[in-house]
Amino acid sequence: MKKKKGIISPFASVSTLIFIIIGIVYFISDISVTFADRINSTVAQGFRRFMSGVGNLFPFSLFELLVILIPLIVFIVIRRAIKQFSSKTGRTRFVINLAAFVLLIYSGHLLALGVAHNTTSISHKMGLNETEVTEDNLSETLIFLRDEINSLADSVPRNDEGVFDPGYSFDEISEKVCDSYNTLAEIYGFNEGFDSSAKGVKNGWAMSYLGISGIYTYPTGEANVNTSYPAYVTIFTAAHEMSHQRGFLRENEANFLAFLITFTSEDDNLRYSGAMNIYNYFASALYRTNKELYYEIHSEFSPLAMTDIRAANAVSEKYGDTIFEKISDKINDKYLQASGSEGIISYSRVVELVLAYRNEGK
Repeated sequence: MKKKKGIISPFASVSTLIFIIIGIVYFISDISVTFADRINSTVAQGFRRFMSGVGNLFPFSLFELLVILIPLIVFIVIRRAIKQFSSKTGRTRFVINLAAFVLLIYSGHLLALGVAHNTTSISHKMGLNETEVTEDNLSETLIFLRDEINSLADSVPRNDEGVFDPGYSFDEISEKVCDSYNTLAEIYGFNEGFDSSAKGVKNGWAMSYLGISGIYTYPTGEANVNTSYPAYVTIFTAAHEMSHQRGFLRENEANFLAFLITFTSEDDNLRYSGAMNIYNYFASALYRTNKELYYEIHSEFSPLAMTDIRAANAVSEKYGDTIFEKISDKINDKYLQASGSEGIISYSRVVELVLAYRNEGK
């Protein structure tokens, strides 16, 4: 005789228990930075490492595959729901299991991402002192970055259109990022690094319409990169998303760490990528402060580097400024705020961190 199934399945029970445990852990991490640091560097780091290992088993982006399969997944869920809704018990069991699945995914989010937002700031970990942003240090750093870019722009490889193209595969980028991160981790005592791979999203146009250059997806453990953008953007984006992968979830910190990873590398192609991306932040900051001084400094900017910037702008102009991008920006802003950041404005804080880092080295 077939045993009758109960309303609450073992899956629902286990998922609920996991959610309660991780929920308590997250609550404690929200009130104790010390506890958040410990969990983020041990349990959460182990979880992110494990999920990354699973993602590394596949040479393609699992995230992209899941997005493509969404219609099929929705169809299967609806078909299953119709079948289960034929009886009151089946209907109740289906709803509970679906809710349990959502709780399980959210539990993973809290562990992989949420706790990390409650940790000690990267400036504190590195012993950086707060540095006031002034017109003088903005212009001095912009000149420094411009000169670095100009010295590298002539030597880095370029394609037939004159656009920077080192010809690196994402595996090669990943290896260089991992090596550079591990060096920084040893110097500053960051979380222990691990080998992982950035994944190039083949259908980058879809991400471009949403204004997304990259995304870290913890369920697949992947640092996904939009391949529609030119190489100087994709290299930096890979370093940014791989920083998330290692537990630096605040956007400004991931940008700052991406700058350190690329700019301190012995590889000129990575150095060029880091300088180019951070130049944009400082150029925008100085432009808002003193337009005339910005134009004076930028007038000596390498024409070859301008070719790369135009190539990136062409992608933004082709896909950007759509209703999809505006909706994506609002969702991203709310997500960052809900996760403990200060919204999209936090991206600009990278300027303060770079200034503090440069000031520390003087």
